Amino acid sequence: MTSHEFKKKRVLFINPAKEDTFIVNRIHMGLTLLGEILSVNGHEVLIMDYAFLRSIQGKLEIPNISDLVKDFKPEIIGISCFTYLYDECQCMVDEISQCSNAPIILGGPHITFFPEDFMNDKRVSYLVRGEAESIILDLVNDAKPQPMPVIIKCLHPCAEEIPAINLDIAYGSQYLRTYQIQLSRGCPFSCSFCNIELIAGKKVRARNLELCIEQIVTAKKHYPNINNITITDDCPTFNMKRFKQFLTMFAKTNIDTTLSIDNVRADLIDEEILQLYVKAGGQNVCLGTESGNLQVFSLVNKGESLEEIINAAKLIRKYNLEFGLCFVIGLPEDTLEKHRDSIKLAKYLNVDYAYWNMCTPWPGTKIETWFRQNGEIGDVRNFSTLIDSGVNFKNPPAWSTSFTMDERIKAWLMANLETYTLPIIFWGNLRYLPRNMLKLFKLARQHNLYKSLFIYINGFAFHQIYLTLQNRRRLYLLQKTKTELK
Repeated sequence: MTSHEFKKKRVLFINPAKEDTFIVNRIHMGLTLLGEILSVNGHEVLIMDYAFLRSIQGKLEIPNISDLVKDFKPEIIGISCFTYLYDECQCMVDEISQCSNAPIILGGPHITFFPEDFMNDKRVSYLVRGEAESIILDLVNDAKPQPMPVIIKCLHPCAEEIPAINLDIAYGSQYLRTYQIQLSRGCPFSCSFCNIELIAGKKVRARNLELCIEQIVTAKKHYPNINNITITDDCPTFNMKRFKQFLTMFAKTNIDTTLSIDNVRADLIDEEILQLYVKAGGQNVCLGTESGNLQVFSLVNKGESLEEIINAAKLIRKYNLEFGLCFVIGLPEDTLEKHRDSIKLAKYLNVDYAYWNMCTPWPGTKIETWFRQNGEIGDVRNFSTLIDSGVNFKNPPAWSTSFTMDERIKAWLMANLETYTLPIIFWGNLRYLPRNMLKLFKLARQHNLYKSLFIYINGFAFHQIYLTLQNRRRLYLLQKTKTELK
């Protein structure tokens, strides 16, 4: 495709939502980036992020798809498809195709990994695989209904091609409280379970920090409800000197927001980074740990050690930051017994929160190869790697004779119960408490988890009180430390 004169088009971008208990407090960043490219080139763009809109229900009217299509009359419709939302994407495509003849473009991670799911779908005109910044304008300019889907494989855009986020075109953005920013894309590491290398590549594309700071300040100015800036890089501290520079620049803006980081490597933080992070309004650090068992951990190929994670955790605690760990259950050579080491590590480090993700063998990853040789792979479509507060989950998408499907479910429940990360008991969920507790009792009986359930029931309320008091103390000490560092 080549750029040429084109008529202004109305473009509708959609991010579907799943009816579960997870709360999404962010607007789909990828769609806001693509929308910005189209908007500055004259197209009229509307983003409907139904996942985000679920979090602000009651604050504004949220139109359904058929009414939206009737009113907006889009000439092109793009849908972001996550594997977790596969069924919702199918339903969305079906509903749209019944009320509009506009060409449908599907993109997102699921299309990158599983294009075959829609290759013969006559309802769809284009399948976009990979990061679309460098092709979206030409695609929209030239788009027309196709008899069969046209597959477009994208090259990684250079850092200069990544635009600013455009919130003006996102429905409900006036209620947004968390603003996302990418200082870079790509990760130079090769963790066995991770698919980032296949999406964003190993080469890190570092964006201009001055431009990033300018975009943050502008967003806060135009959207005063924003109270948190979240860095969503694949590997935010890949260059520690550069990240320190960003923190210094951010602190000087004096904008009234907190700062968060989605994920950090233990071997790429030091005391100076934490000091600068606190001065900049930093609130939390979550370390990717994957497994507390030395043998399983070594096979992840992270390029760091458990000792480095433990040392980093102690340093994070020193600066009174909220501290979390991210685990993956069921990695190669993992077993139910080895999994207990992860729970022990979480308890030993006294985490404020933990993510217990179920291992998912994404196509092209090293663990996919391992499971094909040593285990079984089921269907990853519609699978969430976390258990929600309604105790809802799907069966693990991979298993082995040494760590069976039932054992993986048991390990999943055990970890969530014993670290109090299954939030079925909280004020906003009280009306569903009897139903959820009954479900939990049945699961405990089925998987012989009476001890874990006892720990959860007896300790959850005290744990929540402890966390509340600790959080107040932490915020006080954090503010005190921030003042002292200045």
